[in-house]
Amino acid sequence: MQQKYDDMGTESITRLLFRYSLPGTVGMVVAATYNVVDTIFIGRLGSEAIAALSVAFPIQMILGAIGVGIGVGSASLISRSLGAGKTNDAEKAVGQVVGLALFFGLLIAALSYYYLRPLLVLVGAAPEILGYTEDYASVITTWSVMFFLIMSLNNVVRAEGSPLLSMKIMVFSSLLNIALDPIFIFLLGMEVRGAAVATVLAKGTGALILLGHFISGRSNVKLLAANLKPDYEIIKNIYKIGFPSMVRLFSKNLSLTVVNVILAGFGHIPIAAMGLFFRLQMLIVMPVIGFSQGLLPVIGYNYGAEKNGRIREAVIKGFTISTAFIPLLALVIYISPATFLGFFTDEAELLAMGTYSMRIMMLMLPLIGMQIVSTIFFQAIGKAVPSLFLSLLREVMLFIPLLLILSGYAGLLGVWVARPVSDLLAFIITFLMVSRELKQQNIPLRPSLYYEEAV
Repeated sequence: MQQKYDDMGTESITRLLFRYSLPGTVGMVVAATYNVVDTIFIGRLGSEAIAALSVAFPIQMILGAIGVGIGVGSASLISRSLGAGKTNDAEKAVGQVVGLALFFGLLIAALSYYYLRPLLVLVGAAPEILGYTEDYASVITTWSVMFFLIMSLNNVVRAEGSPLLSMKIMVFSSLLNIALDPIFIFLLGMEVRGAAVATVLAKGTGALILLGHFISGRSNVKLLAANLKPDYEIIKNIYKIGFPSMVRLFSKNLSLTVVNVILAGFGHIPIAAMGLFFRLQMLIVMPVIGFSQGLLPVIGYNYGAEKNGRIREAVIKGFTISTAFIPLLALVIYISPATFLGFFTDEAELLAMGTYSMRIMMLMLPLIGMQIVSTIFFQAIGKAVPSLFLSLLREVMLFIPLLLILSGYAGLLGVWVARPVSDLLAFIITFLMVSRELKQQNIPLRPSLYYEEAV
């Protein structure tokens, strides 16, 4: 294990990126594919069903944010405990993960029983799609514990040194979801509710496999019943690290909620169009997010070892790969958006609006890759504040204000235009921040003899 860590300071950067990025990239690609296929099935029910899924998605993202907050914080705590030889502390943290997942699962289920419908109205569920939205969201929130368990325990599995198992669980869960969708949606006639049931069953199966991994003793740390009792010091340490990750996802959720509320004033077709754009955007961007997860330990190790030449190489290759990958896929969709939208719907009005809006919103999408890698760069070198700032910049600080201003002046067109304008401004600010940081760290992007020798 120590040899593998030491290799990060000597082995080819390209090989390291491939080794550390592949599991995360595959997992993200499968997750994004599942979301697209899920929407394709639901799209057979009509544009109202697509719009309903779009309105319910921010609620699903809230659940994801809670799960990620638990998982990221506990993963950091567990990896540090194992590194220090404190296995008991690591096992206590695993118990707290499961305990927190059960607590939040029960809390969300109880709150949704009483407040789900008014919440859906608040986040943009117009009368014509409220029934569909409630059918989907009620199942997801009632069984939210499955989301918390699979998302948090997947992070724990990676922390104990089993990234391939985490990838396998993500792939298996997503493929099972795709297989169950047509059965519950069409064969059993459950429609939108069936999609939610398929998702819960798939996530639940993955969660049970993960629980079995920790209970059976195959893992480096065990799940013990005695450790389920709340330990407030450990919980505080979990959220000390996990809170920024929660904030990032909540910011994305906030922007989706605001845009849905604004679009609700124009009917369900614009909501459906935005929902389809978001899913195709995820298909394009998620592989880069997975790739950047592998970039983090490579930059972090070499930053600690003060190997500036290797940091420079990793940053440049990260920017190059992400900046090349996203435009390639975005261009394919930009040329003929109707072809891709046709997989989801055959309704002429939705196809027309989707084609028009997607071409506008994708104009600056290729710039997102650098923003993702830059956020990871700041995390890797231990700069939490700039990383958190960049995470909030695009969605909260730029997109939401632009959305409110431009929609007020230009109506529906303003909603579509707010996306590329915020992407461009975020790119400029990000580039200036990264350039300044690299200069301060004496890591110029321009090559020199010194850095060739340092590599």
